[in-house]
Amino acid sequence: VNCTGQGLSAVPPALPGDTGILLLGANRLTSVSTTAFLPLAALQDLDLSHNGLVALSTESPLPSLKELALAHNALEALPALSGLPGLTHLALAHNRVHSLPPRAFQATPLLQYLDLRGNSLRILPPDALAGLGALKELDLSDNVLEELPQELLQDLRALETLWLSGNLLQTLPSGFFPEGHFFIYVFLTGNPWHCSCDLLYLRAWIRQN
Repeated sequence: VNCTGQGLSAVPPALPGDTGILLLGANRLTSVSTTAFLPLAALQDLDLSHNGLVALSTESPLPSLKELALAHNALEALPALSGLPGLTHLALAHNRVHSLPPRAFQATPLLQYLDLRGNSLRILPPDALAGLGALKELDLSDNVLEELPQELLQDLRALETLWLSGNLLQTLPSGFFPEGHFFIYVFLTGNPWHCSCDLLYLRAWIRQN
């Protein structure tokens, strides 16, 4: 069901019960509750991007939902994800998220794609990404990250692509990249890397990989 750009300020009622994909982007949905989608038992893909969204309440579980697009909104914190256990794709790019709690994604162990670019993240807790063993793509670009914890990637055994470009990183801690892990792409450009002994680990890793 495509309701993109319809000037909606609320989720339309009486949507078809067999809706699998619901596009609600580019509307005026500043506050949304997952309760509005409970009648949609087959819903797998929900687009709420470009809405000026400031609050997403997830008190009602949506166990069938796999893809959630929240990009280009005004969210200042990560929404609670405990009712979305089947989520595989989460797009939160270009919001105002400034921090992540410890074990932020423990309720979504099937997550494969996580897009957090263009937010206001400065520091991440060491276990922010704990439990994301299925994650394949992680985008942390265009934030204001000044440093990253050595343990950040340790649980990400399936990670293939990592974006760290466009931050304020001057170095990476020794052992940041899990030993023996193969990445397809790692993007590091646009950081003010500081040429000192602290950068020897990153230099050696790049040469080896």
